[in-house]
Amino acid sequence: MRTRTPWETAITCATLVVAIAIVAPVDNGKWVVAVAVAGVAGLVIALGYQYLAIKKRAQVELTGGEQYRQLAEEYRRLTDLAITAQEHIDLKLGEVTAQLDHQHEQMASLQKILKDVE
Repeated sequence: MRTRTPWETAITCATLVVAIAIVAPVDNGKWVVAVAVAGVAGLVIALGYQYLAIKKRAQVELTGGEQYRQLAEEYRRLTDLAITAQEHIDLKLGEVTAQLDHQHEQMASLQKILKDVE
């Protein structure tokens, strides 16, 4: 559901005032004036409501933009931490691999010595 523009609201209120003025008895001029004043008051209230709704929507969009920037910054920070952690893991894995290779060479050397002793 879309909201009405101020122009559409003004046309609706003006149409309502004209319709009531046509249907209202003409012999009592005060009643027609009261209806017209009520229509104008309704128009002012409707336009005020439209203004407040648009203002609130703009504030929500600005706040949403700020929240988006904060979330993006937090995401960048976490990404940097994850990359740092991955680099640390890669270094440790390289060290463990080097140690395993060294142990493998020692085992091969030890097996060769044991075969020679037999």
